[in-house]
Amino acid sequence: MHKILNSKLSVRLSILIGKHMPRKMGAWIIKAFSSILGSSKNLDLTIAVRSNQNVVSGGTLSDRELVQRTKQVISHAGHCFFNLYHYYDNPEKLDIIAPWSESMTAFVNYSQEDQGYLVVAPHLSNFDLVMARLVQGGFVGKILSYPNPGSGYQLQNEIRESFGLDVVPLGDSSLEAEIVEYLKAGGLVATGVDRPVPTRKKRHYAEFFGRPSPLPLGYITTALAADVPIIVVAAFMGLDGKYGLRISKPITLNKYKNKLDDIIHNAERVLKKVEEFIKLSPEQWLMYYPVWPDQMNGKS
Repeated sequence: MHKILNSKLSVRLSILIGKHMPRKMGAWIIKAFSSILGSSKNLDLTIAVRSNQNVVSGGTLSDRELVQRTKQVISHAGHCFFNLYHYYDNPEKLDIIAPWSESMTAFVNYSQEDQGYLVVAPHLSNFDLVMARLVQGGFVGKILSYPNPGSGYQLQNEIRESFGLDVVPLGDSSLEAEIVEYLKAGGLVATGVDRPVPTRKKRHYAEFFGRPSPLPLGYITTALAADVPIIVVAAFMGLDGKYGLRISKPITLNKYKNKLDDIIHNAERVLKKVEEFIKLSPEQWLMYYPVWPDQMNGKS
């Protein structure tokens, strides 16, 4: 299912729907698709969403409520894709769907300072659309994307670059030194923080929502090497259907007794803020991979 949704054909179809289909018809298709997909209990994607949402809720959701929450997550993802492709290349419409805010001003100001910052973001809501709005408002920085992207991801990166983002796919070890130097020189670099790493050793798991998880840790190493603070940001959709940005204060990393503690303890400090943002709108957390793989055999 992940390969289908992330394929070049799927992305192109989403673009066509978002650009040319009337909003009411698009909403109907999204509702039908999310209902069918969200009701399935055998797909890896829906199993992962239910497992993730079960942990985020603290185990308080019933099986029926988890199915409903899964439908909400898939529905929100559909609306995010539709709105992204409908608005991203139209400055006037973009201003309406993602109105400027104080948090956006603060973020753009950070990107224009002489001080470098490493920014991390969870997969909440319509981050790409919010970034398009931020670029429109003067954002300057680099976005680190998933390594070795497939055709669908490559097309998504091309779209991000089309509205002015400097996208750097990870995977080349030589890029690490360049990123560190860019941060030291006052640059801002943003990356995802909540997509699990399947090959992570358990001793390198970080606590997230009270449970160990194989989340990325490289951003901590990079921030420590560049000696820059970390800022957590998150997109969200309000009750009015418009998108906004949440932003933390800069988090200065601590020094501990050994390198592993430097990485794990600092990561857990950052993840606490990520938790706060996810808890504010859990149905907008668009994470389709099992963040807590050990829980996959539990309640789903």
